[in-house]
Amino acid sequence: MQMFLPLFLKLIGFVLLLIGLVAAYYGPLEIYVFYLFSEGGRFHYEGFGVGSLWFAYLVVQNIGYYIVAALCIPVGIGHLKLRRWAITLAQLYSWYWLGAGVLLAGNLLLLVPAALSLDLNREVLLPRMVAVGATVLIFLVLLPVLTLWFYKSEGVRSAFAAHDPNTYWTERYPFPLLALLLLFAIMIIVLHLAYFFQGAFPLFGQILLGRSSAHILSLCILMLGVLMYGVIRLKTWAWWGSLATISLLLVSSAISFGRHTFHDFILMMNLPAYELELLDGLMLLRGYNLVGLVDPPLMLALVLLVYSRRYFKGFSLSDG
Repeated sequence: MQMFLPLFLKLIGFVLLLIGLVAAYYGPLEIYVFYLFSEGGRFHYEGFGVGSLWFAYLVVQNIGYYIVAALCIPVGIGHLKLRRWAITLAQLYSWYWLGAGVLLAGNLLLLVPAALSLDLNREVLLPRMVAVGATVLIFLVLLPVLTLWFYKSEGVRSAFAAHDPNTYWTERYPFPLLALLLLFAIMIIVLHLAYFFQGAFPLFGQILLGRSSAHILSLCILMLGVLMYGVIRLKTWAWWGSLATISLLLVSSAISFGRHTFHDFILMMNLPAYELELLDGLMLLRGYNLVGLVDPPLMLALVLLVYSRRYFKGFSLSDG
């Protein structure tokens, strides 16, 4: 088995590299879709543009391609060359894969009562709910758990170590802080995307939209960037600043989204009539609360931050 493990790891690397290259191809290619929905395009509808939900979705989709490419290509190359830093990144991404799966599964469970209240044939509805639940459980919970077990196994570590005796900073740097930095990067991306959702920002009970939230979003992005630098340098001020910033965002989003459902949020936005008509038919999401989607990642950031406090007390990368 140990004889074929390096070949299997290289096969994983080839698949990851291929996925990354395909994503890198479709990222710029899909930008052309904006022309199809703009005025004169094949799928144009009145109101499509910056501020419409479909425009925002296309932006999210395009950025998603670039993110997949940025994640998969380096890890794929690391597997093909059997570099030890690829293990750390694979474990880090697997933990986030599992976290995203648990988050999605939890939010789907919250939608079960609303789904059961729909005027649909139970003989059709229940099998579909079971199928969706099984798919989420297998691909977003079970599979990442198995992936984590695989990369933590001694055989995999030995296979990488046999081809690469070097020790990289990713192995010396505290793993919880790597997870925190990746979460900060995700938050920065999400805050950028908020501009395309009419600048939506939760502010202690309100959901600001438009020009009133633009400066706040920019300030948050700047602060997170500065805090990332401080965390990388293991500065004490960055720990306290991160604690205050994440705590404020957590409380603010909990109060704001706790008072408004998804339907309330949609009504606040100045959306095209075509999109409002489509969204009005999504009965399943009418009472959905965005707290369950926004607050768990912020709570995770606080847990990682509190757990990592000891690393800001004279920790050195030269330590074991």
